[in-house]
Amino acid sequence: MALKHLPPTFCWSRIGAEAGADLPTLVLRKEWERRQGGGRFLWGIGQSLGSSAQVAALRTGSLLALFSAAASRARGEGRRGQKPDVLVWNAWVDAGGQVRQLPQHVFVTSAATLPSGAAREQHYALVCVSPTELSVGSSLRVHPERLRSVSTGKAPSPSQGTVVVDCIERAGEAGGKHHPLVFTAELEAPYFVRLTQPTLVKARELAAINEASRMGDFETYADLTRRQRSKPLTLHSRGYTRDLFDVPPADHASSRLGARKVSFAGDWTQLTMELLHGDSHPFARSRGCATLF
Repeated sequence: MALKHLPPTFCWSRIGAEAGADLPTLVLRKEWERRQGGGRFLWGIGQSLGSSAQVAALRTGSLLALFSAAASRARGEGRRGQKPDVLVWNAWVDAGGQVRQLPQHVFVTSAATLPSGAAREQHYALVCVSPTELSVGSSLRVHPERLRSVSTGKAPSPSQGTVVVDCIERAGEAGGKHHPLVFTAELEAPYFVRLTQPTLVKARELAAINEASRMGDFETYADLTRRQRSKPLTLHSRGYTRDLFDVPPADHASSRLGARKVSFAGDWTQLTMELLHGDSHPFARSRGCATLF
């Protein structure tokens, strides 16, 4: 999704290398997930967005997510070069508090500990949709001093990795520190979800997953991540659906993803997330470093 200028309101997320994988490789993984998910994918974030995403989307009619390269230390990097344990998240919590399994092709990871050293007990993810291929690179820049948080009215702090913001002035007219835009997607209701039921990824298994994705080997990557997602859980989900989100009766206006309709129900927190079940792995086996530029 190519933009000519920044939208007046958007969800801004600063992203970088994570758990041994560089940024282009992470975006390639999400492109694989997007194709398997019929245009939809999840991007892990470290904190809740509260009601800001819903407020912004109801005000503007839609909400874009803009992903910028982070200037700080990569997520998942420990102090003094330590490599922390990595978790893969297996389930999400719906609006009614029901725990649901994530589709098998979804692979969202995080460090097992928080920056404070405490164990990470929950994680979040943006619910993204894009009708076009994800690719790295844009001439646009995001200037933090020209942004204001929808929830607080203040400029986003460096500690906020993801925040919903209003743009008070075009970024092209601003000076000072800026972040290059990496790629853009649209957020789909419920805009973000809380994840739960993580399992630990062993270092050698993570290394194999990173190598397969770095080499652009989709077949091996899909097999390895499927094995990780199939491991027994300490806690068991209380429900399972083939869709990521339950589908309530819908009789409201629809929006489109390409030629496919996405119906919005009266309860916006329960939007359909249909998965396509056509080609089980739409990528030919490919050798050679992943490149997204």
